[in-house]
Amino acid sequence: MLTTFKQEKAYQKLFYAGIVNGIGDRFSQVALLTLILQVTGSGVAVGTTLALRMLPFLLIGPISSTLAHKLSRKKLLIYTDVLRACIATSFLFINSPDDIWIIYAGSFLLAGGEALYSPTRRASIPAIVQKTHIKTINSWEQILLGFVLIIGALAGGIVSFVFGTAQSFLVNILSFLFASILIARIPSLEKAEIADTHQRTNEQKTAPFLSIVLSSSFLMLLLSTDLLIPLANGMENVLISVYAVKTFHAADLGVGILYSVLGIGFMISPLLTKRITNHYLLIAFLCVFIEGILLITVSRSPSFVGVVLLFGILTIFGGISNTLLDTVVMQTVPENQQGIYFGLSETISNTMLGISMFFTGLLLESFPPRTMGALNGGLYVLFAIVYFVYTLKLTYMKKRLQKQQTNS
Repeated sequence: MLTTFKQEKAYQKLFYAGIVNGIGDRFSQVALLTLILQVTGSGVAVGTTLALRMLPFLLIGPISSTLAHKLSRKKLLIYTDVLRACIATSFLFINSPDDIWIIYAGSFLLAGGEALYSPTRRASIPAIVQKTHIKTINSWEQILLGFVLIIGALAGGIVSFVFGTAQSFLVNILSFLFASILIARIPSLEKAEIADTHQRTNEQKTAPFLSIVLSSSFLMLLLSTDLLIPLANGMENVLISVYAVKTFHAADLGVGILYSVLGIGFMISPLLTKRITNHYLLIAFLCVFIEGILLITVSRSPSFVGVVLLFGILTIFGGISNTLLDTVVMQTVPENQQGIYFGLSETISNTMLGISMFFTGLLLESFPPRTMGALNGGLYVLFAIVYFVYTLKLTYMKKRLQKQQTNS
């Protein structure tokens, strides 16, 4: 993995920019939620802020590819980082409950920047990375996620507690600017053969994205995972905090421990992913199935230590499935359509994630966390079985078609 990483010079800068961006975002997120409670003392304000972070993905995500084609991916990432740095400065002027509108507006606009940034960044990976390195580089993306979870949330909490929220916001502002400098040092985020904007636009017209997806059962399968799996993932995100605070009374420390363990799980996952050489989809859905079984076990665990260990293990399998699914997409979707695909993917998955978290919160008013945890695991198991069977069917049909073509 390290050898591959060293060979991909352009991706190195994209990776480091992602680290800087991610840690800065975690600093801001911890400080912002702390500031909301300090200024307003309102749980409703916290919920509203989190909801506003999901809405831009529905509104802005679909246009990310169009902007990337007009500006180029590199320029879009740089402009988005600089703009987000300017927006983040607004949080420095929050002093009273009357300033809550600044939090709402700033959170919405920052999330809008992420809705542009994230799919464009994901679509850039197969454009700058050798095709044979795609799976390994997607494993590095899980390491990035794990590193940000462990370092960003922990350091953000410490800085916010010791030095105050303003310093955390300053770190976030500087992280955006530094990340934009790293992106600027990448020669290009487009494939050389389609670097010309006019040529890219013509190719896009001759191969409309929706017609490509609708004509392929395989691509419809991939896109549908962004519709269903986030329903289970959203429940899991809510239950992490609920288990720590309400079930085991471990307070904020328990939440921090669980998120750190998630980060460790994501960083360990590449050690197993690198040994997988084929049947990516089948193995990915098998990992989703194992996640579900482990989540059901979590819902019955009598000790917090057991919950911590189980979350760490199930996140390893989550990291493997994430890597394999992203790899299949990058190897299957035409390069000039990947920006559109990832924009739509981010829009669907984040919208479903928001809906899931909202309704999970409502259901927790009527059902105990352990019951919801068992339901959460059951959804993972159900979705995994459906996708596993359907993938087997598609594989069988493909081999049958190839055999017919060979015989003819």
